[in-house]
Amino acid sequence: MDKNVIVLGLGRFGERVATKLFEDGLEVMAVDKDYDLVQNIADKVTSAVQCDIANDNALEELGIGNFDVAVIATGESLEASMAATLYAKDHNVGKIIAKATSRNHARILKKIGADQIIFPEIDMGEKLARSIAGSNLLQFFHFSDDYSMLELKAFDDIVGKTLAEIDFRKKYRMMVIAYKRDGELVINPDANWKIQKNDTLVLLGDSENSEKLQKEVDKYK
Repeated sequence: MDKNVIVLGLGRFGERVATKLFEDGLEVMAVDKDYDLVQNIADKVTSAVQCDIANDNALEELGIGNFDVAVIATGESLEASMAATLYAKDHNVGKIIAKATSRNHARILKKIGADQIIFPEIDMGEKLARSIAGSNLLQFFHFSDDYSMLELKAFDDIVGKTLAEIDFRKKYRMMVIAYKRDGELVINPDANWKIQKNDTLVLLGDSENSEKLQKEVDKYK
């Protein structure tokens, strides 16, 4: 059964998490007290609601206890993030992931019930979304707007084939620069290297082709 996620706080980080989760096929409710932010994301998620996340009664009306994952994406207001974390904990949300802006903030959120603390960085929202969704893409790094490197867990369509048989350069316009097997990293693998089930490939290419490969791989989730 697909996970359903509630994202509380729609700043840059929360907006990225919510939209990427929805793109990955999850049920996503996005929540913020700012009407403009709610309107901006309304057609990019399952539902978008204007609500003060520091208000227990408002969160109760949202049915927060029915969600598998709660992402407390607000970080500017310690009071709001604490209130939302406590309320999610009280209503037995399966996993609570909270954004923190300092180590002390993180310690408080951890003590009151957050299962995972996030210190946002470049594209952290996208990485978190993929970890929640269980994507085959373990990591997705942007070097710039033009080029990306990604780690790709072997999926059914490539297992048992050699790099020459797959021809990533021709099919996906991506270059395999390394692979991981049994904890060992091998750089510049030979074209006759055969992919096994638990291998991880490291690829390099432009960002547009990385996105295309990402969508192709997500079909095998």
